[in-house]
Amino acid sequence: MTLFDERERAFEQRFVQEEAQRFRARSRRNRHLAEWACTRMGLAGRAAAAYVEAFTDAGMLARDADLAARLRADLQGAGIEASLPELQAEMERAAAVRP
Repeated sequence: MTLFDERERAFEQRFVQEEAQRFRARSRRNRHLAEWACTRMGLAGRAAAAYVEAFTDAGMLARDADLAARLRADLQGAGIEASLPELQAEMERAAAVRP
């Protein structure tokens, strides 16, 4: 194996690790965000767990703007007003939470 091949393999492994970290961080952020929304909407128990699971699953494929729009719609459906800047700030706070 040449030096070039070794460097290429190392680069690919690093890329895979970084993508896995981004995936876990995004999943963690979405879970915290859904838990926050459950608190605001007054959901508890199985209803909260189902909402968190559904939101986290859907959030992995959605853009942040789409995720904020869905969250806003869910909150409005529960009779709670939330502005987009408030939701974006909450998304940033949820992203900063460490396990």
